[in-house]
Amino acid sequence: MKKINIIFVLLINIIYAQISMGDLQSMGNDELDKIRAELEAVKSDIEEGAIPVTDIDVIPEIITLGEVETKIEERKYFGYEYFQRDIEFYDNFPTPSDYRLGPGDELNLSLWGEINLRETFVINKDGLIYYENIGFINLSNQTLKEAELTLKEELSRIYATIKDPKNSTELRLSIGALKSINVYFSGHTKTPGINLIHPFSDIFTAIVQSGGLDLEGSLRNIQLIRNGEVISIIDFYAFFNDGKDNFSNTKIIDGDVIHIPTVINRVKITGEVTTPGLYELVEGESLENLIDHASGLTAKASSDIVINKIIPIKERISADNARSSINTKLTDSKAIKLNNGDTVYVLSIPDVISTVGVFGRVKTPGEYPAFNASLRDILDIAGGFDDPIFRKGIRDDDIVIMRKDNNQLYGLEFHISYNESDNFMLSPEDQIFIYENSNYDNIFSVSIIGEVNKRGTFAAKKGMSVRDVINLAEGFTELANPQAIVVTEKFTSIDDFGIETEESGQINDATLDFAITNGMTINVLPFENVVKVEGNVYDPGLIVYSGRKSVDKYINLAGGPKPNTLSNRIYVKRANGRIKKVSLLRGLGVNVKPGDTIFVPLDPDPQDFDITAFISDLSTTLANIAAILLIVDNQD
Repeated sequence: MKKINIIFVLLINIIYAQISMGDLQSMGNDELDKIRAELEAVKSDIEEGAIPVTDIDVIPEIITLGEVETKIEERKYFGYEYFQRDIEFYDNFPTPSDYRLGPGDELNLSLWGEINLRETFVINKDGLIYYENIGFINLSNQTLKEAELTLKEELSRIYATIKDPKNSTELRLSIGALKSINVYFSGHTKTPGINLIHPFSDIFTAIVQSGGLDLEGSLRNIQLIRNGEVISIIDFYAFFNDGKDNFSNTKIIDGDVIHIPTVINRVKITGEVTTPGLYELVEGESLENLIDHASGLTAKASSDIVINKIIPIKERISADNARSSINTKLTDSKAIKLNNGDTVYVLSIPDVISTVGVFGRVKTPGEYPAFNASLRDILDIAGGFDDPIFRKGIRDDDIVIMRKDNNQLYGLEFHISYNESDNFMLSPEDQIFIYENSNYDNIFSVSIIGEVNKRGTFAAKKGMSVRDVINLAEGFTELANPQAIVVTEKFTSIDDFGIETEESGQINDATLDFAITNGMTINVLPFENVVKVEGNVYDPGLIVYSGRKSVDKYINLAGGPKPNTLSNRIYVKRANGRIKKVSLLRGLGVNVKPGDTIFVPLDPDPQDFDITAFISDLSTTLANIAAILLIVDNQD
């Protein structure tokens, strides 16, 4: 029975998935009854064995741990994008106070006061600048402040006012063009070997200038080597995750080595974490640290975690058992150690069925929360019951609720009126059907035009005929032809693609007693004292009506039939659309009326001898001879 319930839920989901919100709102009583009938039919088929339960797999597909890696969207390797920058470092760095001057640096010397001048010097490879009348001055490995004091002391020998407090000359030293320093990169860097680096750089900006790291390079164990000794080990995760700067105080100098070792332990985390991706772990870090690196869990995260583990080579007994998997809880994450290549999947909290479905005559059909809600609560939210006009179209005395039961499929059915709905509490997965009052919103009409005394649209009622509508229109005018009443009706057709098209068509041979339907149009045509002859005659067109002559008479007035005429297929169409077929003896039994049209068809494939035409012509000739003989006999 549990399997049957699951199957039924799946089928119901399929049925409802085909219905749009617009369809729900426009559902009539027939559609609602159809849904209920489908539910009952499914139940009957399952119970009678027409749908074998054992042949249906009701167990949801479980993604295996090996498939997680391919089915979950891969995110980028964490942290490496920080070094992908294109910056003109030489235009963006202020001179730090502890910067030491060296060969290649350009210095701007400014004097103002009693003496005004500006000169530029470049420190040579020995760390010296040359000043006229003084000679070489050593500025190597001095800060700007120290270099200013050195120049004040040296230049005071030729400019006494530099030290004169009353008539003083001010001295200021600034850096112009800077020298680049040579820094060596080793390990997993994009540009291994020597690189020219800005002299104010720290280890972060030096890596950026070198082009960054490749994906196998560690971000957590970068070594700065100076004079053969490791003077600093940098872990950039503290900066990436928390903004903690533990590297900018150590400046790079000429000849330094920056070594990027290989990542030792990298683990992938996916699922309900804020930043899924691949993260590097260092000695002592656990699953808890990995989740912190991924910026924590999302609001939909479950406390259940699946880990697909790769057993390290040194610990493997056989390659056949190199993989394993475990389920763990978030509370145990601090004690879970991870190996290189492991994959962590944080599960989502499962969906909980907590809604009811509303169908039919409400303003907003759909799904609504069922927790602690009465039927009236949901009906009022769905809308329409407080609208006095809309409510006229609701069958509010018989609202149907279908509910699952442990022993049968939707075996419980309740019929509740709106006035009693406040006392009926809903359960999740209840289906609520609100039916339409078929007596409301049914205004039928019929239109009449043409030769009547009161043209217009009239209310149509059951059993009304064309004669009744003409009477409502106060009868015919003097110009009306009572024999020429044309009735058209709108009808809906569906093409092969299921597209509905509304069309209008004439109803042939509609009499005064013809029963009307909604949307019909009655057109009373005027009296026309002519007959129209069309087709294979010598002079087709309109002929003055001159009494109820035979069809043959009017054909002869149109010049007579041409050769190859299908005489046995001549027909008359009345003004009201009625078709009268003409017999072999043309016109026998068919009286032509004003407004009629006579069609004389052409034989598209004429034969050398047309036996039918011959018999027809012979019959006409014999009839004429008989008439002459009768007249002569009467005269005798």
